[in-house]
Amino acid sequence: MQNIFIYKSPEEIDYFRKAGRLAAKVLDEACKRAFVGVSTWDLDVFAENWILDHGAIPTFKGYLGFPCTLCTSVNHEVVHGIPHKNRILQAGDIISIDVGVTLKAKIDGKETNFVGDNAKTVPVGATADKAIKLIADTKASLEAGIEQCVAGKYISDIAKAIEKVARKDNYGLVEEFGGHGIGPNYHTAPFIPNFSSYFKMYPDCKIEEGMVLAIEPMLNLGLGAIRKLKDNWTIITKDNKLSAHYEHSVLVTAEGPEILTVLE
Repeated sequence: MQNIFIYKSPEEIDYFRKAGRLAAKVLDEACKRAFVGVSTWDLDVFAENWILDHGAIPTFKGYLGFPCTLCTSVNHEVVHGIPHKNRILQAGDIISIDVGVTLKAKIDGKETNFVGDNAKTVPVGATADKAIKLIADTKASLEAGIEQCVAGKYISDIAKAIEKVARKDNYGLVEEFGGHGIGPNYHTAPFIPNFSSYFKMYPDCKIEEGMVLAIEPMLNLGLGAIRKLKDNWTIITKDNKLSAHYEHSVLVTAEGPEILTVLE
């Protein structure tokens, strides 16, 4: 298991805030460009150029071999969709866009990475009411999870809060993927599942001040079952029903959760 990183210094936290704001801004701009007729490749090119122009680095590109800046997951694609020139957005689609931004800074003479990681699902053109509700409820589950990011609580409290929202309307919950800690190498422990029975098999983790946590529920209109495509990245629902994904990076403070991936 990777280390759990605890950030205390004002300088470190300031860089996390800067990275989070950049991640929020590029996600917002990419979502605004998710029009009918636009390719997911177009969105990726825009996002990469935007990040580089702002003196930062696309976190995902090259991470574990991922080829692009954005994860663009359309309709029944859950996460890790690879942008393509021939993937053209159509009226009625929904698209989940996930993006990470890395800032490098020297802290005590050592170069360190600070990452902002966030995701959002948006409709493309006129979209069915059930899709709009799925998006809204996935966002609500994210907000419920963030409320539990309080020092002294446990990761299981986050999972329970997300699951409670999801189960209310019988959404399928993706169990294989979830949130995570954020450290210098991006993904760190603890894993943050979106379902509570995980903790019948694995140990829980106490939430501490100074943790940076990525909370990211994935809710499906059908079952929670998923499979991976031959590109070895794109995850889809087995029943081909719609999926939505939301994510924020959150700093645990003495005053409560601080969402880092917010617009200025």
